Amino acid sequence: MEENKRFRNHISIVVERTGGILIALLIILVPQLLENMGDIRNITEIGMQLLSGNVMLINLGIFLVLFVLVGWQVFVWAKTYISIQENAIVIERETLNRKKDTIGIRNISNINVEQNLFEMLIGTCKLKLDTNSRSTADSTDVKIVLKKETALCFKQEIMRQMQEMSGERQAGAKAGAVSAAGTSPIHGHFQDDGRTAASASSPAAEGYSAEIQGEEFDIHADFGEILQHGFFSINIISLAILLIGIVGTVTTVIGILNKPDLMQSLLGAATGIIAAVVIVFSALWDTVKDFVRYYDFRTKRVGDKLHIKYGLFKKIEYMVPVDKIQGLKIRQSFIARMGKRYMAEIVNVGMGDDKAEKDSFLILYGTEDKLKERLYILLPEFAGAAELKTDRLPASVWAAWAVPGVVYTLCVIASAAAAYALFDEDYTIWVLIAASVMELFFLAGMILKYRTDGTGTGEEFLKVSRGYFGRNYLAVRYQNIQYVKFSQNPVARAFGLKKGEVHLLAASTNSIHTIPYFKNDTDEKIKSGMLSFPARVV
Repeated sequence: MEENKRFRNHISIVVERTGGILIALLIILVPQLLENMGDIRNITEIGMQLLSGNVMLINLGIFLVLFVLVGWQVFVWAKTYISIQENAIVIERETLNRKKDTIGIRNISNINVEQNLFEMLIGTCKLKLDTNSRSTADSTDVKIVLKKETALCFKQEIMRQMQEMSGERQAGAKAGAVSAAGTSPIHGHFQDDGRTAASASSPAAEGYSAEIQGEEFDIHADFGEILQHGFFSINIISLAILLIGIVGTVTTVIGILNKPDLMQSLLGAATGIIAAVVIVFSALWDTVKDFVRYYDFRTKRVGDKLHIKYGLFKKIEYMVPVDKIQGLKIRQSFIARMGKRYMAEIVNVGMGDDKAEKDSFLILYGTEDKLKERLYILLPEFAGAAELKTDRLPASVWAAWAVPGVVYTLCVIASAAAAYALFDEDYTIWVLIAASVMELFFLAGMILKYRTDGTGTGEEFLKVSRGYFGRNYLAVRYQNIQYVKFSQNPVARAFGLKKGEVHLLAASTNSIHTIPYFKNDTDEKIKSGMLSFPARVV
């Protein structure tokens, strides 16, 4: 078998990287063209205006920039090569500045497969590889675009090598002694069943291959469960924006329809109408996205890994080693809290680092009993965290909150005094109303926080609860805490209160979590737990 065979991304990666620029230009140019159409009588005049004087120079400049950008992306694609060499993925970029990135397979935290609508149409998909690195926790380390069949074979080869390395570590063999059984799975080195010739002779690889090829998933959400999850995921703020946007858009359109020159009015307000429609559809999508994002949601425990698949317009597939999971989140939106429903997410490097993948769902919204039942099936290592109770904040926390409360009130009074000095006396009542509303919001927020926040410490887990209208729980093993710090303001010290902050190995949105005020020996329990448990090898 030929070793170190190099291959490229699929050429469609050029389109994906430059498509956003083309769409942005259309968004800018189309409204301007519509606004000018009222003054142009025929297509010939439109063409003449586009080719005349400064307009022609601007258009030529735009097309030149596009040509250069597309040309550069084609050049980068042609000069970027990927290969598997000695238990590592090597990416070489031989452009003006030569680069060579080597990523050890043993350091890969998870492999994600993504397929958007464009990729579905042309039969490609995107592989996203993440490693155990805090420095790259906010972005995907490697993105590879390949034909779907080739991508799945490539993924299986990486997972096979990860499995073999894990088996050797468990058997006490020296790290890195795994034989590079075949290098590139991309150039015809796979058998018909999708395994390399070398992997076919490996019992561990055969068993692993059979596991992930299975059709049955432990949990397969039906249409009713997807609808339930979508309903309980609705964001109240997004819903309010949607309703306000619809009312504003309808009011604007009615006002335009009542004008004598209807067509001229429509063309003149084209930009405003398009902007309003974009806002409405954005809020609408934010409201209903979970109805379609998690279509065909499936999860399966495959040995020591979690296999998660979902998506309609964008298909997502995660394969996450359980020993890479840093924590478990249990969430309740405001609606879910009212309906006593819960959902679960996992926290680890590579999950939730991209903006499009902020949420790392494991279990969709359901009753508490259903959550515990599915957690025992998929992630029994964290099942005890669901049972762990959190203690409510001590009543003396109001004394600690008095310090920021006084500062906030002074700022509100100063702002109100400045507004009173700037505006006429006729606006005095509105200034007082605004100041009163701000104070009421602050007080309401503190009351909601007092009823929601809490901390629990068990034998293995630290569990904290945070929120206002909704509630978010985070459960982490003491051994997975990178470091922790505690603090007190003078008032809190006088009442024996402390609060803290734990740091995890995850993307920045999940790496830092606060511990609400507590009065007992929670800090000593956390320190003792971190020291008592041996560090997990990752």
